[in-house]
Amino acid sequence: MNQASAALDISFIRSAFLQPVSAGITARFGLTPEGLGIPPQILAEPMTLVPFIDVQRWLELIELKSGDPAYMIEIAPYLKFDSMGYFGDWFLSSPDLALAFRRINYGTSCLQSGTSFHGEQSGRLIKWCYDNHFSEGRSRLHDSIRITVMYTNTLKHFMGDDYRPKHVEISGPPCGDGRVEAYFGCDVTWNAAVTKVWLDITMLEHGSAHPFSTSRPMLVSNLQLDEFLNMPQPHDTAKVMYEMVSYACHYGYPSLDFIAERYRVSRQQLQRRFNAFGWSFTNVTNYVLCNLAIKYMLKDMSNAEIARELGYNNVQSFSKAFQRQRGVTPTQYRDRLLERSQ
Repeated sequence: MNQASAALDISFIRSAFLQPVSAGITARFGLTPEGLGIPPQILAEPMTLVPFIDVQRWLELIELKSGDPAYMIEIAPYLKFDSMGYFGDWFLSSPDLALAFRRINYGTSCLQSGTSFHGEQSGRLIKWCYDNHFSEGRSRLHDSIRITVMYTNTLKHFMGDDYRPKHVEISGPPCGDGRVEAYFGCDVTWNAAVTKVWLDITMLEHGSAHPFSTSRPMLVSNLQLDEFLNMPQPHDTAKVMYEMVSYACHYGYPSLDFIAERYRVSRQQLQRRFNAFGWSFTNVTNYVLCNLAIKYMLKDMSNAEIARELGYNNVQSFSKAFQRQRGVTPTQYRDRLLERSQ
């Protein structure tokens, strides 16, 4: 990997993975996304890709506004995989814990990049691990508790509400004045290098404490499946930049300054790195916005709605930009889509 590519590494998390946190802090502390400076459309669409660097800022801001460094424990009842919509339901729609354990470990790669969800065996123990190299500062603590609670709630889903882990390791300093230990009902190791929840291996060998049950198959459209699988890895520089420009649209028309801030570089440094790849910010932005426009056309959004969603000042500006990129107007392209679908 060359130096320019390494410098542009960035991690993403889907808004579906953040929706339980949002619901919890609104219900428990009255903190809304708007109050945290989060555009409402980011959390409204579960497949939205959010740079983890922004999530870190939000997690720290929640601590500041709630006045509670252990706020994740206060919203623990909301931190469940089945609070994430249809893909969250899929994680737990299995007949036993072992299958859910595997589904979560490989399925979360499409929910959060740059992280590892996996199990480590140590004798008769399984350590359910979460390793996020992109988390830092106070947000590392909150993110670690978030996943530890979600793991524990998954275990309770299959083993009953009285279940307690054998041990818990949290990546951050002690907090909560005993509330964290009380919630998990076990010893807690703080400042751990990797987040871990310990459980007895027999839980995976013998399945669930609940009777066997079946669930109806999860039916998703091709577009929903495409969006779920569309997770860029941190080193995939072109794809990461595509998603950064796409994310910037939630704050208006994409700007070089907005994206440079997320990479923690100056606009001049980012421009030089663009040039090193043979790109220009204008060309990348036009390409991304055109592709997003087509996705919104497939969702039957009007040209005016698309222009507003992508940050254009008016429909005319959007139409001219689209025609320069595709050689036809948005209306002409939409007509072609209709012809092909008939």
